[in-house]
Amino acid sequence: MFEEQNEQYFIHSDVFLSTEDKTNYGKFFKNSIQFFILLNENHGDINVDDDGDPDLCRPERIDLTLVHRNETNVSECGYQLWNGALLLCDYILTNQTRFLNKTILELGAGIGLCSLIASRFVSKIICTDYDNDLLEVIKQNIEINNVVCKKECIEIQKFDWKQFNSNEINNHIEIIFAADVIYDDDLTDALFNVFTKLFQDKLNLHSIYITIEKRINFYLDTLSVQCPAYEYFLEKLNQFKINFPLLIIEEINTDLKSIKQCTKIYKRTKELLLWHIYHPDRYSS
Repeated sequence: MFEEQNEQYFIHSDVFLSTEDKTNYGKFFKNSIQFFILLNENHGDINVDDDGDPDLCRPERIDLTLVHRNETNVSECGYQLWNGALLLCDYILTNQTRFLNKTILELGAGIGLCSLIASRFVSKIICTDYDNDLLEVIKQNIEINNVVCKKECIEIQKFDWKQFNSNEINNHIEIIFAADVIYDDDLTDALFNVFTKLFQDKLNLHSIYITIEKRINFYLDTLSVQCPAYEYFLEKLNQFKINFPLLIIEEINTDLKSIKQCTKIYKRTKELLLWHIYHPDRYSS
């Protein structure tokens, strides 16, 4: 949602709009969010208890409290929580074994939710963004939620896509997460430059997961509906495939049968997308 204020465009994520459980700290808010996950992914024979009743696997509830902002300009959108991060968290929780004991790099981590969730399963997750103040917010969220996340598995690192050296990044990374980072063409260019360099230099890297919420614009001059940021992303994706012909690029089915909805705080709409880029010679599902 966009509105014009003080000659700037301010944007509002809809994630916490309907929630009443919030605390205001000046520009910042604290909100609670819950995820429900199965304690056991084994879907084999159902055990029975002493009374002969089915011993069903009960979901575990994860309660988190997140420091965030409700309103920012576009350049500070990482201070808000967006739907793509929630979709990625649902995917991680649905496919826990895929990330078990892995070393993961999160690009554009924002307030750090995906890293918090992933830390429960991974060997290490490197949680990155470019804004020093935003990195402090991530630190706060780790401290607040240290009961439900594995603090020792999270490494916070400043990382600027436009000025980086791949030597800054752990050589053992296997997977990249990038949620809600497709909204500005210059940043999309920089992001794909990072992908290119890391795929070339990090030989353990096999997968990239990107979540995107398509932003639909209506243009009066052409009376047409377009998603320019997403369309540009698709162009870059096609060029990336040309540059790396061995890579497999696929859009993952995000229906509720494929990815469990572990939190009810967002709606799984058709505009919410998940892409997987992977190197088949390095990747095993």
